[in-house]
Order: sequence, then C-alpha cells, then structure tokens
Amino acid sequence: MTLADVESLPPGATLLHIGLPKTGTTAVQAAAARLRGDLLAQGVCYPGGALNHGRASNALMGRSTAVFEAGDISRWRRIARERRRHPDAVGWISYEQIVQAEPDVARRFLDELGPELHVVVTARAYVPMFASAWQQWVKDAGEVPFGAWLAEVLAARGADPAEVPGWAAGFWRRHDLPSIAERWARLVGPERVHVVVLDKRRPALLFDAFEGFLGLAPGTLASAPSDALLSNRSLSRAEAELVQGVNARAVEAEALSRPLYYRVMRNGAVSTMLRDREPARAEGTVRAPLDAARAIAAAGADAARRLADLGVDILGDAALLGEVPAAADATLPEPHASVDPGLAAYAVLGAMSSALGEGVNFSGGRLAATGGSAPSAVPGRRAAARELARRVRAGVRR
Repeated sequence: MTLADVESLPPGATLLHIGLPKTGTTAVQAAAARLRGDLLAQGVCYPGGALNHGRASNALMGRSTAVFEAGDISRWRRIARERRRHPDAVGWISYEQIVQAEPDVARRFLDELGPELHVVVTARAYVPMFASAWQQWVKDAGEVPFGAWLAEVLAARGADPAEVPGWAAGFWRRHDLPSIAERWARLVGPERVHVVVLDKRRPALLFDAFEGFLGLAPGTLASAPSDALLSNRSLSRAEAELVQGVNARAVEAEALSRPLYYRVMRNGAVSTMLRDREPARAEGTVRAPLDAARAIAAAGADAARRLADLGVDILGDAALLGEVPAAADATLPEPHASVDPGLAAYAVLGAMSSALGEGVNFSGGRLAATGGSAPSAVPGRRAAARELARRVRAGVRR
C-alpha cells in the first residue's frame, strides 16, 4: 500500500491502534488527545479524557501493566458509552499494550466495538526498536545493562517462556510483529489489519496514515500543540546508564515500591531529563553492536516475509524491518566512568520535585487531560526546596 491506496473507514467503524510500543504511539495519542474537539467535528470520536485508552483497555482485558492496573470494568464501559453516543462517527481507540492480548481477550474488543473493526499496528526497523525497548524497560525500573539484556532477549526468541527471564519473554509478547498481526487477522480478516512501517525518510508517514484511515483533513494531527514531556525523545547512553544504575542499586536495597519508583524516578528524574535538557554528543547513543544488529535484522527480515504471506495491508516499506544500520559499532562501548554534574543535577531535582508533589522539576508540568498547553508553574509550598532548586539550576547554567 501507499498513502494513495489508503481507504478511509466508513462511518460507524472503529480503528483500534494496538501498538507496537516504541513506534510513535505517544506522538499519535498526544495529538489525538489535544484535538478531541477538532476530531469530532470531522467525524472521529476519540473517547475519554486521558492521553490514551490504557486504563479502559486494561479493565476490558483484565490485566495490569507497569503503568495501569486492570481496574474495574466500569472504566471501559465509560469509554464504550461515549463511543456509542456518536454512532455515525469513526471511533478511534489507542493503547500500545493491547498487542499483548491473547485471542480470547482480543475477541472482547471485537465484541465491544462491533464487526466494522479495523486494527492498526505501527512498526519500525527492528534494530533501533530493540534499543528503544531497552530504554523503555529501564524507565520502568529495569536494572539489567543493555548488553546483557540484548543477549537474553535474543536467546528468548522461540524459547519456552518458562525457561527465560520474564522480561525477555515479555519483549516478544509485545514485539513479535507477524505473530501479533496473524492473531488479529484471524479475528477480523487480513484485509482489516493494517501495518504502518515508520520510515525516517518519510517522517510525515505516521500522521498521514492515520489521517487517511480516519478521513481527516491533511495536516490535522500535525497541527496539535507540542508538549516537551510527550516528545518521548530517546535517552542518551549516559542518561540511560544513570537510570539503569539507580535501578540496579534500588533492587539490591529493595528500596522502592513500584508506585514510589514511578513517582520519584519515572515521573520525576527521567521526565525532567527528557523535558529540560539537551544531551551532549559525547553522551553517546544506545546502539546494538554489529553481531547483535545482524541477528536482530534477520528477525526483522523474517517478520517482513511472514507479513507478506499473511496478506495484511502494509503501508510503507516492509524491507526496512530488516535493515542493518550503517552506524553499528563492532562492540558495545565501555560504560561512562563518571556522570556529568549537570545531568546529575537535573535527575536529583526531578526526583525531589516529584517526591514533594511539585510536578516535573518544580513546574507542575503534565499533559492537560482535555487539550491545551501544560499548566504554568504553580507557587510552591516548600520555599526551602524551591530556593535549593533555583540555586542548583543557576549552577547548571553557569
């Protein structure tokens, strides 16, 4: 398929975007969340008030993830009721962890959303996807260094899940693209499963594809106000090593519960680094070494062949799934021997601000639930902490 071949879904149909993780899902969801009113005016219902439909989907699936607990089924029913209030609109549901739904659970979405269900799977070249997946795992409290993680994940491909680490088996549940596409093709038919392959040479392809499926005016999704917290840039190698090192020590000390980790690290230290600093080139990039990159690319090439055999719609160049980056290094570099004081300062400030309930780096920043820009800074109730933050920021700027 090309963009010219994309047919818009008919009124009353629903587009279910199920992932894969780390394939532009946050960018798509952030645009949709900020443009709910505009979308509805164009005949597209993106129900709810949150960034994505994670809480509702987990309730329907009856499972918890690192971010959302399963919760009560009423979470899903609220979303479903809103969708039904607009029967002539095209529905749009998006949550990247739906990729983990087994066949009986996937059928729940078909039963709930109706026979005119289309499924979109976003994908990207396998080699950089692995590096991004490790970074995401580290943000979720993962403690294993990249090289060891890579070895375990590659060894887990095709292995008995009971014989490999749970996180390695979990990677393939979320990223085995042809198996995921086949599961949904058996449910809704291959002609209603659409795989969008991201392409760095065509950065507009992702938004263009969704606009085509949904019948939106060109440029609609790109018009959404940007949000630095949701740009979801990659961590530099130095940033990732810092977070992974903290995680490893926290595991050793049994120091952080999952909710506390998310508050202090994921939504504090990591969010501040991602929003407020620009990594230096010397901090490096997380990249698979050449031998691992070749093995990963072989898995990507196999995925492209299996997708073609399935007969699902493929938008973009499936050959990119098996591409070996020209910049692959022969070996993994040695970990950084020291941490830049500026990087450490941002991480500590972020952890402090979130622990004290003052938002990201004492700004209160977060995605507004129903659109608009992030809230402006709010006056702090802890003057001493604010003064400390001001002084450290001043030192970092100097």
